[in-house]
Amino acid sequence: MSADEGASWAAASAPTAAEVIARQPALNPGELPIHDLMLHGWIALFGSSLVAMRAMSAAFGVVSILLVYLVSCELFAPGSERESALTSDDVRIIAGLAALVFAVNLVTIKYSREARMYPLMLAAVLAQVAMFLRALRVGGLANYAALLVLTAIAIASNFAALLVPASEGLWLLNVVARARWRPDNAKARRGWAIAIALAAAGLILVPRLFSSLRAASAGSVGGWRRPPALYAPFALFNKATGSFAFPILAALAIWGAVRGWRRGAHDAVGFALLWMWAPPVVMVAASYTIAPVFVERYALSCFVPFFIFVALGIFELPGDLVRIGALALAVAFSAGHIVSYDRKPHDAQYREAIAAASSALKPGEVMTVVPAYAIEVVRYYLPADQLDRAVRYGASASAPAVLILGRQNLAPDAARSYRKEYPEVVARLRGVTVLRR
Repeated sequence: MSADEGASWAAASAPTAAEVIARQPALNPGELPIHDLMLHGWIALFGSSLVAMRAMSAAFGVVSILLVYLVSCELFAPGSERESALTSDDVRIIAGLAALVFAVNLVTIKYSREARMYPLMLAAVLAQVAMFLRALRVGGLANYAALLVLTAIAIASNFAALLVPASEGLWLLNVVARARWRPDNAKARRGWAIAIALAAAGLILVPRLFSSLRAASAGSVGGWRRPPALYAPFALFNKATGSFAFPILAALAIWGAVRGWRRGAHDAVGFALLWMWAPPVVMVAASYTIAPVFVERYALSCFVPFFIFVALGIFELPGDLVRIGALALAVAFSAGHIVSYDRKPHDAQYREAIAAASSALKPGEVMTVVPAYAIEVVRYYLPADQLDRAVRYGASASAPAVLILGRQNLAPDAARSYRKEYPEVVARLRGVTVLRR
């Protein structure tokens, strides 16, 4: 279990739904308790083992594959652009290719393996984008209402999802401006109706949004997050898809964007480019003006338009053999990135560290852990009758005898200071060290 998963478990394992809601703000700031309540129900059905809790995230990951297909169909829907030469069959093929490329990429798979809110956020955002595109294309009160609800769910699942409706707002400005702001233009009317739905969803969550921003700012003081480089939006796609797969995927995506534009799918290409680039650029700007917030998982949905461009690029290649070859390369290198990633451990051995710390304790002594929020992982692995042997760092009047020191999310010089306070090494494990006074 990771320290972040420990926070999700601690909230979701509360005895009642009301207690889940009460615990959530302190344990998981930056969201409403939608994920924790769902995980609470999931635990009631399937238990609180890591496999069981992560299975819910895996289920949302599978649903997201289907939603990528739906988003792609809505993006290139025949009739959405009169000049587009894509037929219904063409759109279905492109959508299927996009879903396949999405399904075999590590960036989406690895978050579907964690008992966290990000797979829920991704699924909610994809459903929201599909409804946004449909409402813009055909209108309808039911579509506007569904868009409002899905927008609220997406933002509530994690406030980082606000970046997508914000990008959609920019696109609506473009749509309405091209219609010369005329109320008699059908697309302009649909644009205004969608803007009202997005604004209404945002207003519902404004109080919690501001409290989340304050919590995020306070959390950045610890120093473990640094402002990103200005080229971070470009590096984001390289790092997430793999150094070997990225050149192939990038070449196909560029070809797909160019060919899609030449075909006349200007709106589809323009919206996908905005969705792909606006959130990471905004995160860079916010990192320098507010607090460091450039985190890969906050921009998960931005990979979807990238994969759609890859699919379009494969479709636009000449001849079936060339297309099959390009698809095989994209899938093979993406799968290779997964295999390479899985060959190296990426977790911290908290379970083994807790066992070593318990063995090192003398009667009456207690242990603690850094980072402090990892205390929930300690409580997860300790027997129920021994929970009093672990205290949150800095919360005990007397200094704990044993410290479990995680190596992630520490300020550069923090480890050195902890080792001075706890000079005796009890155990060195992957990602964590057990120290004693």
